[in-house]
Amino acid sequence: MNTDYVLRMANQIGDALGINPDQEQAVRDLAEHLKRFWEPRMRGALLTLADTPDGAARLSPLVCQAVAVLRPPP
Repeated sequence: MNTDYVLRMANQIGDALGINPDQEQAVRDLAEHLKRFWEPRMRGALLTLADTPDGAARLSPLVCQAVAVLRPPP
């Protein structure tokens, strides 16, 4: 899986949904979008990317918050 593509897509979707003035709703909307429309491999790549310092630094704050919502409980 091309992690640059996953990162770019997640940030672009986050930018589009981030215009919502209710940021909590924007996070929920982004997490829901990723659950509904991204295949499991893409979501897995995003979660893995968010676990790396470089990857997390390249994700927008909104995407980082949505990733936290997506993570299964320990």
